[in-house]
Amino acid sequence: MTHSNLNSVLEDLGTTQIEKQVPALEQAVDIVDSIAIQAVAALRTSPNRFLIAERLKRLGSVVVPHLEKLFQESDDSETQILAALVLLQFNSRVGVPCLLDAVTQDKDYAGLVAEHLAKLGIKEANEPILNRLRNCHLKEVDLVVNLLDALTQLGGVLPSDLQQRLSAADVPWQIRTMYQNNLVTLSNPESPDLNDSPKDQLTLTFKAY
Repeated sequence: MTHSNLNSVLEDLGTTQIEKQVPALEQAVDIVDSIAIQAVAALRTSPNRFLIAERLKRLGSVVVPHLEKLFQESDDSETQILAALVLLQFNSRVGVPCLLDAVTQDKDYAGLVAEHLAKLGIKEANEPILNRLRNCHLKEVDLVVNLLDALTQLGGVLPSDLQQRLSAADVPWQIRTMYQNNLVTLSNPESPDLNDSPKDQLTLTFKAY
């Protein structure tokens, strides 16, 4: 595609002559697809893949088949995670298993991934979130806060071992404050009587201000 070709396409689209508009539109579709291919390729090669991934959605659903192909072919975990996150925004869930693994294991994107999964109500993220809360270092304050926020959005349940871990005296104040001020005990969804609710579980909810 050259600058002159693009100008010609734009010029023909702007006419009122259907015999020019239709071929121009077909060429425009090919041009957009070529751009999408190159933009997705940049996700594989860029020194800052996150910045590329942030902007890919703006190209629209034309990127989906190319992202799915990249996801399937790439052996780079960051590329796969970011491709899966963008695909999730287009309701393509081919990368969900990868994202669930990322919540449990990835050192850079676990919190972000958990938030995205929670936003779409993907309940399968509950268990990976709980596992990561058990295994992460509590000095990773941002990660823990993101995980708790995601669990809240999913209506997740906080087991007794995590209640104890998050309320310990040596827990960073941000985490301890969130735990103490923003969590309330709710009944077991299967049991409407508060007296029948399990004493070792908390359902995460944020107070309304």
